[in-house]
Amino acid sequence: MAYSTRRQFLRQLSAGAALSVSIPALVSGPALGLDGNVPANSRITMGVIGCGSHSRTWNVPLMLANREQQIVALCDPDSKHLEAVRNQVDSAYAKQTGKESRTAAYRDFRDLVNRKDIDAVDIITPDHWHVTMAVFAMKAGKHVICEKPVLTIKEGLRLVQTQKETGRIFHTASETRTIDTSQQIVNIVRNKIIGELKNIKVLIPFGNRKRGNMDFRVQPVPEHLDYELWTGPAPLLPYMPGRNHINWRNHLAYSGGTYPDWSAHYVNLAYWGNGSDETSPIRFTPNRKDPKTSWEFPKEDAPWTTTAGFDITAEFANGVTMNVWSDNPAVKFEGTEGWVMVKGPGPYANVLTASSESIAKWTPGPNDIDVGRGMEHCTVSHTPGKGVQGIQGGEHVHFTHCIKAGTTETYYPARHAFNTDVTGLAGNIAMFHGGLTLQWDPEVKKFIGENAEIANSSMFFDRPQRGPWTFEKIDSWINVG
Repeated sequence: MAYSTRRQFLRQLSAGAALSVSIPALVSGPALGLDGNVPANSRITMGVIGCGSHSRTWNVPLMLANREQQIVALCDPDSKHLEAVRNQVDSAYAKQTGKESRTAAYRDFRDLVNRKDIDAVDIITPDHWHVTMAVFAMKAGKHVICEKPVLTIKEGLRLVQTQKETGRIFHTASETRTIDTSQQIVNIVRNKIIGELKNIKVLIPFGNRKRGNMDFRVQPVPEHLDYELWTGPAPLLPYMPGRNHINWRNHLAYSGGTYPDWSAHYVNLAYWGNGSDETSPIRFTPNRKDPKTSWEFPKEDAPWTTTAGFDITAEFANGVTMNVWSDNPAVKFEGTEGWVMVKGPGPYANVLTASSESIAKWTPGPNDIDVGRGMEHCTVSHTPGKGVQGIQGGEHVHFTHCIKAGTTETYYPARHAFNTDVTGLAGNIAMFHGGLTLQWDPEVKKFIGENAEIANSSMFFDRPQRGPWTFEKIDSWINVG
């Protein structure tokens, strides 16, 4: 395929370096192709879509540390980001093999996905691109590990359906469930060591606050950035550095903000502890009890438009309530016979405490519920001798494990992530539209009752895509030749 974006990119990179690739000799076995079979002694060949800070400092190092993965191609609409990660990958493989490496580089993600020698892709982009790229990749025969969350409820449903129809593996990169403290607190709750669960308190960070010296001046797009492609299905707003790249999460064109984002970490953990992966809360009520956590969405023309604070009460069908508000990260489960809590600053730094020492130190026996059973290959532990040592991201280990095992079910598949995403998106709807109480039907996947019409027509439920980056165009992107 020939795309104008690729031609623009090739003019910025040297002709000899743009698409050359030298895969280190440690790669073995055939590429995945469309049959889904990968020999046990083969590496999973990976294409990386998105070379920003989270790619450079998190996902790429984890893939380089995992000998079951081989990065063969990279993609980003910013040539500076692309070259930085390309040099990072080439340097690592040269060190591993003693041979020079030059990883393939693309500006247009369609060129990367259509390569026949790529088994899977890692999508590390702003939220507004997640589902479009994932749907395309799965339809093109690739397995997908993707950052979270989805942008709208309708997009989440499309993602779940595409995974089901294609039979490809889709794993949501929420990180939380591979961590030993996460498994420990869920085991305590699920085995009723705190008695019957009554309430869950979920604290996640404030958003849209730290501006520092952000540049919010409208200005020409820098030559190294294909801004049209970066924007993709979102509205094409005037370019300003202060809402591009790492700051995109603070604008509703690209993201729902910190609330849906961190819900994928800590509300995810609350769902797991409540045994609610296959459902969602049935009622959402916004609160304004504490001025510090009260919400306010800035005006539409503001450089950042997401709310900084939030405070929502959600109710599950089993009677358990969940309060989510903005504060330092933590999850606390409260039962009839005690409580147990993990507190951040983030999932990998969680410290577990409880209402008694016996609760805090409880571990499951062979006949107890143990959510970590079967996840020994990817559990990350701070305890020497346990879990995956030397790296933090057991999710990449798990993703490759599932591909080689021939399963389509990871520990956090699209349908479970969708149910978690409902909490963040429903909360945004309730707050954005003036403080509505909402009823959600987990079976029909829609809001019902009073305020349903407003909720089901909200931008967080569904929104138009800017052409040509629409779901309707995806089939035409697939190179079947």
